[in-house]
Amino acid sequence: MELWEHIRYDPVHGAKALMDGYGVRLFKTAYRLCSNAATAEDLAARTIAQAVHRIDQYVADTSFFGWLCAILVNFYRMDLRRKGANVLLFTDELPEKEDGRADPAEVLEAETDAKAIRAAVEQLSPALREAVILRYFNELTEAEIAQALGTSVGAVKVRLHVARRKLKEILSLTLYG
Repeated sequence: MELWEHIRYDPVHGAKALMDGYGVRLFKTAYRLCSNAATAEDLAARTIAQAVHRIDQYVADTSFFGWLCAILVNFYRMDLRRKGANVLLFTDELPEKEDGRADPAEVLEAETDAKAIRAAVEQLSPALREAVILRYFNELTEAEIAQALGTSVGAVKVRLHVARRKLKEILSLTLYG
C-alpha cells in the first residue's frame, strides 16, 4: 500500500507514517527557504497536517514529495506575504562530506566556495531561489518543481537557466573579481 493510500485509509497512523517518511526532508526544505529552525518546524508540521487533511486532492500519478513541496511552498509564501518579507538568509552550513583531503588549504578553499555559493543564492529573487533550492538542494526534477511551485515545466527551465547565469556572474565577480 502506498503512503497516500495509507493516509486515506487511516489518517491517524498515516500521518505518523508521513512524518516518519518525510518529516526530516520537509524540515530541511523549509529550513533552506526560511533559515529559521522554529519556522521550519512549523512549516513542516503545517504541511503534514494539510497533506493529511487534503489527501483526496493528491493525484496518484504525480510525485508525492513534489505535492508535499507544493503545500510547503504555499505556506511559506503565505507567511512571506503576511510579514511583507522578501529576504532569505542562508545561515546553515552546507553539509560536509568526508573526502579524505588532508591539505588544509583545500579545505579552506572549499569552505570559502561554500560561503560564496550561499551568498550568491541569497542574492537571487525569491522565484529563482525557490527553484534553485528545490532543484539543487532537494534534487527534485523539473516536473516536480513545476508541480511544487504551481507553474509550467518551461517556466522552471527558464528560472533555473536564469538562476545559473546569475549565479555564474555573481560567483565570477566574488571568487575571481
